[in-house]
Amino acid sequence: MSHVRGALFSLVALTVFMVTASASAQNYSFRDWSDVSSVCPSCDAVSADVLELTSGREVQGNVVAINADFYTVERFGEIRTVPASQVSAVSWKDGSQPAGIDALDQIVLKNGHVLTGELVVENDAPAYMQLRSATNDSTFTVFASQAAAIYKAGQAQ
Repeated sequence: MSHVRGALFSLVALTVFMVTASASAQNYSFRDWSDVSSVCPSCDAVSADVLELTSGREVQGNVVAINADFYTVERFGEIRTVPASQVSAVSWKDGSQPAGIDALDQIVLKNGHVLTGELVVENDAPAYMQLRSATNDSTFTVFASQAAAIYKAGQAQ
Protein backbone atom coordinates (compact mmCIF):
# COMPACT_ATOMS: atom_id res chain seq x y z
CA MET A 1 0.00 0.00 0.00
CA SER A 2 2.84 2.44 0.77
CA HIS A 3 4.26 1.76 -2.73
CA VAL A 4 0.94 2.81 -4.26
CA ARG A 5 0.83 5.95 -2.10
CA GLY A 6 4.45 6.77 -3.01
CA ALA A 7 3.77 6.25 -6.71
CA LEU A 8 0.66 8.45 -6.51
CA PHE A 9 2.61 11.20 -4.74
CA SER A 10 5.37 11.00 -7.38
CA LEU A 11 2.81 11.21 -10.17
CA VAL A 12 1.17 14.27 -8.61
CA ALA A 13 4.55 15.95 -8.07
CA LEU A 14 5.61 15.19 -11.65
CA THR A 15 2.30 16.52 -13.00
CA VAL A 16 2.69 19.77 -11.05
CA PHE A 17 6.24 20.11 -12.37
CA MET A 18 5.31 19.40 -16.00
CA VAL A 19 2.05 21.35 -16.24
CA THR A 20 3.19 24.55 -14.59
CA ALA A 21 5.79 26.73 -16.16
CA SER A 22 8.57 28.52 -14.38
CA ALA A 23 7.39 31.96 -13.43
CA SER A 24 9.94 33.50 -11.05
CA ALA A 25 7.02 34.75 -8.98
CA GLN A 26 9.00 34.71 -5.76
CA ASN A 27 11.25 37.47 -7.04
CA TYR A 28 8.46 39.21 -8.93
CA SER A 29 10.71 39.99 -11.87
CA PHE A 30 9.89 39.49 -15.53
CA ARG A 31 12.00 36.84 -17.24
CA ASP A 32 12.06 37.35 -20.98
CA TRP A 33 10.23 35.01 -23.34
CA SER A 34 12.03 32.35 -25.35
CA ASP A 35 13.26 33.60 -28.72
CA VAL A 36 10.12 32.57 -30.63
CA SER A 37 8.06 34.94 -32.73
CA SER A 38 5.37 32.38 -33.57
CA VAL A 39 4.74 28.68 -33.10
CA CYS A 40 2.95 28.75 -36.47
CA PRO A 41 4.68 31.18 -38.86
CA SER A 42 2.10 30.51 -41.61
CA CYS A 43 -0.87 31.27 -39.33
CA ASP A 44 -2.52 34.67 -38.94
CA ALA A 45 -1.18 36.71 -36.02
CA VAL A 46 -3.14 36.24 -32.81
CA SER A 47 -4.14 39.31 -30.81
CA ALA A 48 -2.70 39.66 -27.34
CA ASP A 49 -2.92 41.81 -24.24
CA VAL A 50 -0.10 44.36 -24.03
CA LEU A 51 1.43 45.40 -20.72
CA GLU A 52 3.37 48.65 -20.88
CA LEU A 53 6.10 48.64 -18.27
CA THR A 54 7.33 51.70 -16.40
CA SER A 55 10.63 51.23 -18.29
CA GLY A 56 8.76 51.81 -21.57
CA ARG A 57 9.09 48.16 -22.64
CA GLU A 58 5.98 46.27 -23.79
CA VAL A 59 5.16 42.69 -22.80
CA GLN A 60 2.67 40.94 -25.09
CA GLY A 61 0.72 37.82 -24.16
CA ASN A 62 -2.56 36.69 -22.63
CA VAL A 63 -3.06 37.91 -19.07
CA VAL A 64 -4.58 34.86 -17.36
CA ALA A 65 -4.60 36.15 -13.77
CA ILE A 66 -3.94 39.24 -11.70
CA ASN A 67 -3.25 39.46 -8.00
CA ALA A 68 -2.07 42.21 -5.68
CA ASP A 69 1.59 41.63 -6.60
CA PHE A 70 1.82 40.47 -10.21
CA TYR A 71 0.18 39.77 -13.54
CA THR A 72 0.39 36.17 -14.80
CA VAL A 73 0.91 36.21 -18.58
CA GLU A 74 0.89 33.31 -21.07
CA ARG A 75 2.46 33.37 -24.53
CA PHE A 76 3.05 30.35 -26.79
CA GLY A 77 2.57 28.05 -23.77
CA GLU A 78 5.10 29.88 -21.59
CA ILE A 79 3.96 31.45 -18.32
CA ARG A 80 5.60 34.55 -16.90
CA THR A 81 4.91 36.92 -14.05
CA VAL A 82 5.16 40.68 -14.39
CA PRO A 83 5.32 42.70 -11.16
CA ALA A 84 2.28 44.95 -10.81
CA SER A 85 4.59 47.73 -9.60
CA GLN A 86 6.33 47.69 -13.01
CA VAL A 87 3.12 47.94 -15.09
CA SER A 88 2.12 51.45 -16.07
CA ALA A 89 -0.75 50.53 -18.45
CA VAL A 90 -2.55 47.55 -19.96
CA SER A 91 -4.13 47.39 -23.42
CA TRP A 92 -6.62 44.54 -23.35
CA LYS A 93 -6.99 42.60 -26.61
CA ASP A 94 -10.80 42.72 -26.32
CA GLY A 95 -10.92 46.32 -25.10
CA SER A 96 -11.42 45.59 -21.40
CA GLN A 97 -10.12 43.34 -18.66
CA PRO A 98 -11.74 39.89 -18.79
CA ALA A 99 -14.17 39.28 -15.94
CA GLY A 100 -12.87 37.25 -13.02
CA ILE A 101 -9.13 37.14 -13.73
CA ASP A 102 -8.48 39.31 -10.67
CA ALA A 103 -10.51 36.99 -8.42
CA LEU A 104 -8.67 33.71 -9.02
CA ASP A 105 -6.73 31.85 -6.33
CA GLN A 106 -3.03 31.22 -6.84
CA ILE A 107 -0.34 29.18 -5.15
CA VAL A 108 3.23 30.32 -5.75
CA LEU A 109 5.54 27.35 -5.24
CA LYS A 110 8.99 27.75 -3.70
CA ASN A 111 10.52 26.78 -7.05
CA GLY A 112 8.84 29.82 -8.71
CA HIS A 113 6.01 28.00 -10.48
CA VAL A 114 2.53 29.51 -10.19
CA LEU A 115 -0.69 27.50 -10.09
CA THR A 116 -3.87 29.44 -10.88
CA GLY A 117 -7.47 28.39 -10.33
CA GLU A 118 -9.74 27.76 -7.37
CA LEU A 119 -8.66 26.45 -3.97
CA VAL A 120 -11.02 23.56 -3.36
CA VAL A 121 -9.40 21.94 -0.29
CA GLU A 122 -7.38 23.40 2.57
CA ASN A 123 -6.33 20.85 5.16
CA ASP A 124 -4.49 21.49 8.45
CA ALA A 125 -3.15 18.04 9.39
CA PRO A 126 -1.33 17.18 7.25
CA ALA A 127 -1.07 20.72 5.91
CA TYR A 128 -1.91 20.72 2.22
CA MET A 129 -4.12 22.45 -0.34
CA GLN A 130 -5.79 21.37 -3.54
CA LEU A 131 -6.28 23.82 -6.38
CA ARG A 132 -8.47 23.16 -9.44
CA SER A 133 -6.80 24.62 -12.52
CA ALA A 134 -8.40 27.62 -14.21
CA THR A 135 -7.39 26.35 -17.66
CA ASN A 136 -8.19 22.64 -17.59
CA ASP A 137 -9.82 19.98 -15.42
CA SER A 138 -6.68 19.24 -13.37
CA THR A 139 -6.52 19.40 -9.60
CA PHE A 140 -3.13 19.95 -7.98
CA THR A 141 -2.20 18.91 -4.45
CA VAL A 142 0.38 21.17 -2.80
CA PHE A 143 1.81 20.59 0.65
CA ALA A 144 2.14 23.74 2.74
CA SER A 145 5.92 23.22 2.89
CA GLN A 146 6.05 23.61 -0.94
CA ALA A 147 4.17 26.94 -1.03
CA ALA A 148 5.99 30.28 -0.98
CA ALA A 149 2.80 32.38 -1.16
CA ILE A 150 -0.94 31.90 -1.40
CA TYR A 151 -3.41 34.31 -2.99
CA LYS A 152 -7.16 34.02 -2.49
CA ALA A 153 -9.29 36.05 -4.85
CA GLY A 154 -6.17 37.95 -5.87
CA GLN A 155 -5.13 38.89 -2.32
CA ALA A 156 -2.04 37.59 -0.50
CA GLN A 157 -2.84 35.49 2.55
